[in-house]
Amino acid sequence: MYLTCAFCSGALGGDGGPSGLAVGRRFAYDGWKSRAWVICQRCGRWNLTPVDTRLDTVAALERMAASGRVAATTDQVALVRIGPYDVVRVGKPPRTEFAGWRYGEHLKARERERLKVVLPVTAVFVGITIATNVAFGGSMGWMMMQYPRIGDALYTGLVGRRKIGIEPPVCSHCGTIMVLRARHVQSARLSRTTHQDLALLLRCPHCERVGAMLEGADAERALRHGLTYVNLKKGRRIKRKAEEAASVVEGAGGPQELIAGAARAELAVSSLKGAQGLALEMAVDEQAEVRDLEREWRRAEEIAAISDDLLTPPAIAEELKQLKERRQPGG
Repeated sequence: MYLTCAFCSGALGGDGGPSGLAVGRRFAYDGWKSRAWVICQRCGRWNLTPVDTRLDTVAALERMAASGRVAATTDQVALVRIGPYDVVRVGKPPRTEFAGWRYGEHLKARERERLKVVLPVTAVFVGITIATNVAFGGSMGWMMMQYPRIGDALYTGLVGRRKIGIEPPVCSHCGTIMVLRARHVQSARLSRTTHQDLALLLRCPHCERVGAMLEGADAERALRHGLTYVNLKKGRRIKRKAEEAASVVEGAGGPQELIAGAARAELAVSSLKGAQGLALEMAVDEQAEVRDLEREWRRAEEIAAISDDLLTPPAIAEELKQLKERRQPGG
């Protein structure tokens, strides 16, 4: 297996794990067409594995996928997590139980980002307090307990100010261009249209009236930013909420069903309580990620088809043909 990405020349990294490959932490395979890829962690492009070892690689990836947990699915792609490795399984997958630790991984990444703000802020204030005590002989130790809270509030404020990367809508009432930030989504309401399963009714930050509707990918992107802010503001904690969020998603029948149910109920984003808000955030994230993977798969599949036609030796081609015939129902 090559060591660098064929598209960006970046190192594929990783150790391949149980896949049997020497590189990679994210893999993809199509058991029906006997194709396997290593997904570059830098650019996200799919690198087709050498044809002479592909059958063994596909078999190893199938074993990996069988031992993991499905994080999210579409009709064509399933994202499976196995410890530090990801396997993207192409083709309609069997339904597998969602796992609480999957949500915990996402939240741990958020916690690491939070600590990058909270710890330096706390250290600065502690230093100021110690210097003040030494200089004036006072006792300000009681304030130290407040410093982590100050850091949390600062981090939450920074997240709330993040711009949402979509074309700003125009308020239908006052005509103001609505430059949206994460904190503005907390006043939005979920909905749906005849064309899209997810829509967001937005209040204008200027006139405070419902002035615009986002649909589809724009609604999804705004909701992801907004829920991150709302959940931080309400003080979610990883260990206490991760398993509860997983249970909410599983009880709804999966991410897609949870999102559709919230849209049908036309829930206000600010009304989401307990693990419900966190579960919806995770469901939207998972669906967005797996759709991105499906788009990359379709692009990689076109390249793989050309590569196989040009490079596959006749003996290997015949072996692949026989394997496909054995996998056909009744074959």
